[in-house]
This record gives sequence, C-alpha cells and structure tokens, in this order.
Amino acid sequence: MGLISGLVDAVVVLFSAVLAVAVPLIDSQTVLPSSLFPAPLVELKKWYGEEYGDYLMVEKPHFFVGLVWVEIAFLWPLSLANIYGILARRPWATTTTLMAGVSAATSMAALMAELKLSGKASDKLIQMYSPFLVFAFFATLRGLFSRPRRTITSASHSAAARKKRA
Repeated sequence: MGLISGLVDAVVVLFSAVLAVAVPLIDSQTVLPSSLFPAPLVELKKWYGEEYGDYLMVEKPHFFVGLVWVEIAFLWPLSLANIYGILARRPWATTTTLMAGVSAATSMAALMAELKLSGKASDKLIQMYSPFLVFAFFATLRGLFSRPRRTITSASHSAAARKKRA
C-alpha cells in the first residue's frame, strides 16, 4: 500500500507543480491584460492556442473566464499548499488535496463537456486537457483515503515520559 500512496503523492505533487507555474504565468493571461506579462509569455500562450487549437483560450467564453478565476483564487493557492504539505508530510495535506481534487474535477467536467460536445476540439486538445482529469481523480482519492501520519507532539511525549517514571 505504501508504493501506491507514494505514486499517488507523486502524481499530485507533479500536477500541483504544473498548476503552481501555469496558472499565474499562462492561464491568468485569459483574465488579465497582456501588458502585465512579458512578451515571451504572451507569445507562449499564443503559440499554445495555435498549436493545440485551444479555442477556449482564444475566444474566452464567459464560463471559461469564470473557471480561470476559480483557478487563480482557489486552485493555485491549494496547489502551493499541496506541494509543501505532501513533501513535508503535514497532516492537513489530505484536506488540501481533497479540496484541489474536487475543484479540478468540477472544472474539468465543464471543460470536457464543452470540448466533447461542441465539435470544435481536436483530439490533440482533448489529450492536452485529459491529464488534469487524472490529477483530479488522484487528488480526490488521496484526500479521501490517506490517513494523516501521526507525529509525537511534546504534550503526548511528556505524558508518555510521566507514565514511565510512575
């Protein structure tokens, strides 16, 4: 079971790191003026939109803009917390991964429905978004089924020491 939980942790940390970088540098260009970003980042987003045919980033439909705001305000900070919490083995990381997983799953449900049902999305674009469904699944599983690791606190350590002396 340790190997499986280690792999799940690795997937969650990897995708959290991708979100920690991509949300402020790429996704936020959807809702903020281009003048706030360096030219190479603006060109990278433009290249991505053309290369993958990501009409959502180009056309900026209202529901997509709303999902990007959710990413910026909610999912991005959770991604940062997940990276730290999992790597530092903090017990609260189960909560932040569950929150990130459910948020990502909700957003991905809307995005995948749009991509599949609109008829506008290429297979390449769907393949680009699909790994984030995997992230949502694993983050939710980790949040639901991981048990926080017990650590010895000074209070419980002191109580154990008193019992030994008695």
